[in-house]
Amino acid sequence: MTEIFGIHSADLDLGYVNIRDAPTGPEAEMRDLIENMWKVYRPYSDPDFCSGIARDLDGRFWEMLLGYTLLEAGHELLPASKRAADGGQPDLCVIDGEQRIWIEAIAPTRGGAGPDQVPNLEFGVAAVIPIQQTRLRLTSAFWTKYSKFLRYIEQGVISPDDKKIVAISGSRFAMQILDDPPLPLTSLFPAGNEVVTVDRATGEVVGNGFQHQPVIEREGGSIPRTAFTQSDFELISGVLWSRIGLGNLARDVRPLTMVHNPFSICPVEHGWGPWDREYVARETETEWVIDNIRA
Repeated sequence: MTEIFGIHSADLDLGYVNIRDAPTGPEAEMRDLIENMWKVYRPYSDPDFCSGIARDLDGRFWEMLLGYTLLEAGHELLPASKRAADGGQPDLCVIDGEQRIWIEAIAPTRGGAGPDQVPNLEFGVAAVIPIQQTRLRLTSAFWTKYSKFLRYIEQGVISPDDKKIVAISGSRFAMQILDDPPLPLTSLFPAGNEVVTVDRATGEVVGNGFQHQPVIEREGGSIPRTAFTQSDFELISGVLWSRIGLGNLARDVRPLTMVHNPFSICPVEHGWGPWDREYVARETETEWVIDNIRA
């Protein structure tokens, strides 16, 4: 085994321990996968990456998966040797000509105990999909990484003109997510429940769309879901999203999805990244229209 599975202490992620110690079976296959990806990603990782993945398997695997995917697609990453000279920086930096595209990755947990926590699903037991709770986890993750980008700018680590992507993984509660449309579209835009208009006389469907719901209602106070319909978050280029994780790496089922911020002052070029779905929003006189330009 490589040094990525050489961590032994009492405070490790249980998933990490199971994968590290498994002699055969699915866990051993996951270990081989991680080690092969590590060989590619290692020159671009932070010095504490091995200890980090031992304590936060899902979060650090998401970061490595993104770096690995970008490298395999032919993009250039800023190596750790150059990142270390500049001090603390975002998780990933893509060099694109004269431009730098910074990526902050996060895999939010189910949340603390209470009504906002994404509940566990019990096998064989019918349950209501926790749509509100998953939207809250995404908006919270977005705010966390947006605030971190602001600190990087204040410290002079990155420039306001650099492109900045918040990459959010739903892998920790992937089975509890309705992802059609993708969760960021109903969390960062005020798109509520899907509605269909039917002609009562003929039974014909004459229209469809989404209710306008600008907030997520919760006991502690409503949370806006309008981040990408105003200029308050103009420093963010977009959100990269996926439910992909070690348990399911099938991108046809859990695609990598890029959602562009229409108000960004540092937009990422459309079609630039190795994404499976890519959403671009435009505002008309009466509504927002959001298209998947890779459909």
